[in-house]
Amino acid sequence: MTTIKQYLTDHGPARSSLIVEALVASGAKPEAARQRIARVEKPIRRFPVPMLPKREAFLYLEKDRNGERFWQNFMRDMRATNSVFAASVDSMIARGGLIPADRFAAISGATVIPQKGQLPVEIVAQRLIAADFMKEIFDADAGRYFQLPPSLAIGSQAGLRARDLTERVLLDGMREWCRKIGLASYNAIRIRGDNDLKPIGPFAFDFAGPSYLLPLQGPKAKPGFVVADVFAEGILTVNEIQFFIRKARILKSTLKDIGVLSIIVAEGFTGEAMTAGHAAGIMLATPKDLFGKRVGAAIPSLCEVMKNAAKYASSSPERLTQLLDNLFDIEGRNLNLRGALFELVVGYLARRSAASIDMNIIAKDPTSGNAAEIDVQAITHHTSAVTAIECKGKEPGGRLTLLEVETWLKKITIIRAHYGAHHTLREAEHRFEIWTSGTIDADAVALLEKEKARRIKAPIDWKDGEAVLALARAGKEKGIADALNQHFFKHPFAEVAKKIETENPPDFLSSGFRMPSLTPPIPPTKAPPAFSALPPPSSKTSEISLADE
Repeated sequence: MTTIKQYLTDHGPARSSLIVEALVASGAKPEAARQRIARVEKPIRRFPVPMLPKREAFLYLEKDRNGERFWQNFMRDMRATNSVFAASVDSMIARGGLIPADRFAAISGATVIPQKGQLPVEIVAQRLIAADFMKEIFDADAGRYFQLPPSLAIGSQAGLRARDLTERVLLDGMREWCRKIGLASYNAIRIRGDNDLKPIGPFAFDFAGPSYLLPLQGPKAKPGFVVADVFAEGILTVNEIQFFIRKARILKSTLKDIGVLSIIVAEGFTGEAMTAGHAAGIMLATPKDLFGKRVGAAIPSLCEVMKNAAKYASSSPERLTQLLDNLFDIEGRNLNLRGALFELVVGYLARRSAASIDMNIIAKDPTSGNAAEIDVQAITHHTSAVTAIECKGKEPGGRLTLLEVETWLKKITIIRAHYGAHHTLREAEHRFEIWTSGTIDADAVALLEKEKARRIKAPIDWKDGEAVLALARAGKEKGIADALNQHFFKHPFAEVAKKIETENPPDFLSSGFRMPSLTPPIPPTKAPPAFSALPPPSSKTSEISLADE
């Protein structure tokens, strides 16, 4: 007759129901098999953190703890039981295994508003940390993060920033796409980064907007919703979309009187993922589907470029102008895109008079601990001078304001302290410049001139859009000059968006606009803690039932 130790030796760690099946198959009675499971002793171990539905045990041999087979089998068993923990981990794998902590609410598949029978996102995060499936990282420069162990996925800060920026570009474009085809209410669509993006039902999403399309409406013209989550790069597997399927399924049962159109956007999907997604009734889309082949191909390219922006900015102008031409086919006020691409243009122009350039450098004051980002850092030959350039990409007609200049001047103090402690740059001349593709307000110019006159040891300078364009022309960079003209000075889509904004002020709340209620009525309950300040795991965690997970 098979023993538990023999099974674990042959098959590796496993959930108790699989072991019971094997014992019964070898001749044991079901009740006797369950009793043997309950009485296991060393070297057999029972995983202490409840991660499986109905408090099912996960057993392993001491020698296998934390080995590759341990994690693989644990994930296998959590996936097989549709555990929210597996959905959370798989979603993190799809994002490189490293995310800001405040993003976990959307990608976990767990509820952010209390829902009977469902584990809230705070508990999911606490248990994954307690089980060593992920760890919590506090970075003095960039904040709080969650990271998977190397055995599951490896992410980097550069990759994280590139993905986030590209996804915001994608969301900006998707908002314009939905507006253009009337899929959601024009002025009520909210995306990641908007302060008033609210949960839909019990879940957080990257994109949410009320829709008055007839198939989604409820009684008395009550609006339905369009919701979406987006991925900048990668071909998503069936496991990596489970968090979204889970949200869509529970949302349907929660908001029973209205329709919800659930869209997941990624570079691509495996055939198995497509089948599962369609069976679940969700829409699977790619950037090519939304914006056409040229833009669709450029979206993942942007993500790859931003991972190593300095190298790309130093490459041929043809590559840069091609990226500009392809991506600016995305319509609307895509400020995330405009800012990122203007940084690349500035990096390209700055590299002509520099020995080397770096981009997106985090400068830190060693005394105060305060941090500031340097958009473009240009170092001259023999490290005789270093220039930190602040980039402000604007729409056609956009202006650099006094507030933006004041904010930049405050950053200079931090960057000077950073350079003063730098092993190679402390002896160099430190210069600071701010470049914009727009014009500069008169009061901002007045402040800049005043500060330039008094800053002798660390001089400052600035360039408006005309000066940047003149620099490109002086260097006979016709392709870059044409791209600046087309996309930053005379781009028609941005002009249309600017006119719309003038006619419809963005401060909808102050003008009487109110987002319709995004959440169904729920019984009065104590509000969950803010996710940015999770309490440490406690013994009370195990009291929450997993029966409906």
